[in-house]
Amino acid sequence: MPMANLKNSVISRILNQLEYGDFCREDFDLTLPDGSLVLAEVKFRALPKYSFVIDEHHTGNKFALAIAFQESETKKVIRTIESPGDYRNSENHTHQDIGSAVDRISDWVRNIREDLVHSRDVLRTTIDDLSAEFQESIDEKIENPEEYFGEDEQSDLINKLNELQERVEKLEKELELDPKDTAKIESAIEKSKADIKLYPKGVWYKTVGTKLMKLLRQILKTKEGREIAADVAKRLLS
Repeated sequence: MPMANLKNSVISRILNQLEYGDFCREDFDLTLPDGSLVLAEVKFRALPKYSFVIDEHHTGNKFALAIAFQESETKKVIRTIESPGDYRNSENHTHQDIGSAVDRISDWVRNIREDLVHSRDVLRTTIDDLSAEFQESIDEKIENPEEYFGEDEQSDLINKLNELQERVEKLEKELELDPKDTAKIESAIEKSKADIKLYPKGVWYKTVGTKLMKLLRQILKTKEGREIAADVAKRLLS
């Protein structure tokens, strides 16, 4: 069976870096090639043009590199290729070690949010079965996913999120949930309301739906939790 180039500890660190800000690791695809100079590649599921690559790159005398003759004049460094970058659509950064390369992931995730928030005029462009099915259904049911929500659509979604909030409050009493856990869900719901005005339709549905379903399953941890998560997805898209 092919083995990834990276150690498990580095892979775990990459996954942890994806849990940053508005997004969670289920919002991203992680590829780990074997036998390649590319060590890892991450893509944002909602907009795959947003990508992050870690590879090994040779710098120095290009002629020496081409003929593989003067090894002393070339140097192998770790590089990250990021889209979006800190100020360009695509940027390369070199690093002395794998740790500093992995640490760039949280900066990249932040850059995704900033680019989405400021892209109203022109939108440039590992997950479980339930989340995957939800994201696929968005592609099928949401027309013009790059457009932003109108006022009526915003009002309708806020009403649905308010209903979900009331449902969570009832579950807290019925199932004796930890108030800290329900507070996490309520905080995510409030954040989702604010993001309605910021994100295009497709991105909002995919990131908000995935985040809410993940929280519900994590906190309830029962068959009922999975059913409620599925029902949330259905109601958001209805």
